[in-house]
Amino acid sequence: MTAGPRRIVLIVDDDIDFSESLGRLLALENYSVLRADSMASAKKIVQQHPVAVALVDIRLGSGNDGLDVVRELRRINPDLMCLMITAFVSVETAVQALQAGAYDYLSKPFHSEDMLSTLDRCVERIQLLDAQKLNDVRLRQKQQMEALGQLASGIAHDFNNILAVLLSNLRLLEERIGTAQPAVTELVTEAIGATHTGSELTSRLLNFGSRPEDEDQVVDLAAMLPDFAMMLRRTLGKEWSVRLDLPDQLYMLVFSRGLLETSLLNLALNARDAMATGGTITIKARNHHVGPVSATEQTRPIIGEFVAISVIDTGTGMSDHVRTRAFDPLFTTKKRGDGNGLGLTMVDNFVRTHGGWMEIDSTLGQGTTMTLLLPGRFQIGPDGANI
Repeated sequence: MTAGPRRIVLIVDDDIDFSESLGRLLALENYSVLRADSMASAKKIVQQHPVAVALVDIRLGSGNDGLDVVRELRRINPDLMCLMITAFVSVETAVQALQAGAYDYLSKPFHSEDMLSTLDRCVERIQLLDAQKLNDVRLRQKQQMEALGQLASGIAHDFNNILAVLLSNLRLLEERIGTAQPAVTELVTEAIGATHTGSELTSRLLNFGSRPEDEDQVVDLAAMLPDFAMMLRRTLGKEWSVRLDLPDQLYMLVFSRGLLETSLLNLALNARDAMATGGTITIKARNHHVGPVSATEQTRPIIGEFVAISVIDTGTGMSDHVRTRAFDPLFTTKKRGDGNGLGLTMVDNFVRTHGGWMEIDSTLGQGTTMTLLLPGRFQIGPDGANI
């Protein structure tokens, strides 16, 4: 069994024999141990490793003061739990240690049981603080989503009125043209379909965060994606090419087709914006099995059959900072007026409320792959067998 990130301990002591002996003891208790003998080496370790607890000797050689070491380490990592080790037990020493930011102190020589008990309390406190931070983050996200829901509902109501006018005029145009001009009729039909998709989107906005089951239908990606790619080519312009990468067999999906198309369109427009002078957008779909091992690796309790739909661009890519914040409400890298930071939030919300998740694979200068992983349904063959 390997030590987790919350069981990484740093020993800061210039007594090599004591440090090694203490390190061996902690290793037997499933702690991962790092050692330093000065402030400089301790700072370097804390900057490079996710240290949870630091055991710091109050008296270090080479002019290093253990209290100063604790202050500096906690400046680098305010969440670091520090235990002061001292052979000079006094009320003044204890007060100084606590004022420096130490959680507790141990007096030499100490019993291993006392030291391990104190470390266990540190780990428990870290876990409680982690849980509290997670709850705080979830509360803020909930409040943000509620505020966004109110904003989105107001926008959707006004936008619905505009769509009603567009749809009425397109229907009239369709009747006037009839079958006399097939090419124009096809364009009008696509425009009417896009208007219906927009209407479904506004309905979704009016119920932001909910999952309207009555909109779900069986979606055959093998039939849907070629039509979607054709519409996308006309929408993006000649500087951007669109290619499909589909296997012979794909699981069926049970979703709102309009919301799925809207989500893919959002990703495609983001991909276009990442390729300002043109490029290639690839839409790739694959059946994807998530077994117990891969589910554990992804730290999500999802096991079963999924369809992975990827939108791949050859654009500028994302930095680590942008990638980690990509799904945050109102976060955008676009200039004012070009984006509101809601697009990816809504796509992520749509995927999660339907039992899936999203993944981002991106490197600066090497493009981005945005993947929707959605629960798949087996296709039923004419003999009643799963295909």
